Amino acid sequence: MPTITLLTDFGLTDTYVGQMKGVIHTLAPDATVIDLTHDVPPQQIIAGAVMLDAAVDAFDADTIHLAVVDPGVGTPRRPIALRTSHGTYVGPDNGLFTAILDRHGATHAVALTNRHYHRDLITATFHGRDIFAPAAAHLARGVAWPDLGEPIDPASLVRLHLPQPQPHGHGLTLHVVWIDHFGNLITDLKRDALDTDARITLRNTTIPTIARTFGDVPPGEPVAYFGSTGRLEIAVRNGSAAARFTATPGTTIDLQPADPTSTP
Repeated sequence: MPTITLLTDFGLTDTYVGQMKGVIHTLAPDATVIDLTHDVPPQQIIAGAVMLDAAVDAFDADTIHLAVVDPGVGTPRRPIALRTSHGTYVGPDNGLFTAILDRHGATHAVALTNRHYHRDLITATFHGRDIFAPAAAHLARGVAWPDLGEPIDPASLVRLHLPQPQPHGHGLTLHVVWIDHFGNLITDLKRDALDTDARITLRNTTIPTIARTFGDVPPGEPVAYFGSTGRLEIAVRNGSAAARFTATPGTTIDLQPADPTSTP
C-alpha cells in the first residue's frame, strides 16, 4: 500500500493532525503515514508550496502527498486530487501545489465531489479531516480516480505567482520564502540560476562569497550557501539568521556578482 505524507499548518498543540491520522488509519490501516511537517506558518500558502516542493523528491512516484494549508476552507475553492509524474497530491485548489505543477505538471485531476468518499458529517472548517484524509486513504486502497469526483482540466488548477529573483542593477533582488526551524533563511534563488560567485547584502551586512557549508565561517558569523533545498540560504553558524536580521518571509536580499565585470 502506498505511503501517505502529511503537510499542514495545524501545529501539534491541538488534535487536528491526530484526527486526520485517525481517519486514514480507519480507512487504510496498512498505509504508511509520514509527517513532513505541521509547522507551515499559519495560512502561508506560498511557504507551504515551497516546503512541499522541497520534500517530495525524497519519495517515490507512488507516494500520496496530503497537504492542507487552507485559509479558504468552506468557501467555493475546490477540494482536489491531482496526479503528476512524481506523486499524487490531495488538498485545496488554492495554489498550494504551484511549485509541484511548475516542475512536474499534472496528468489528470479531479474535484473531490463524490460524498461517498467523504466522512458522513462534513464540517465547514475541517476539510483536512472530512474530505482530504478520506480521499488520500481511498486512493491508497486503490479506489479509481474517476470514482472520487468530477474530472477537471489540469490547466484550470490555481497557481500562485511565487516570488522570483528580480534584476537589480548588475545583480538580483532575492526574497525570503521560508524560514526553517534553525532560523535559516531560504530564498527564491535556485542553484541552477546562478553560475558565478556572489556577495550577499542583508540589513547592511555583506557576506562576501557563497560558501559550501556552515563550517566555512566562524561561530556566530553569517554564511550564504546553496542548501539541501537547492536554493540559496542565509544562516548564522550556531545561531539564527532570522533573529540576527529580524527577517520574515518577503524580506529582500541584495545579490551582486563577486566579480563586478560579470552578471548573475
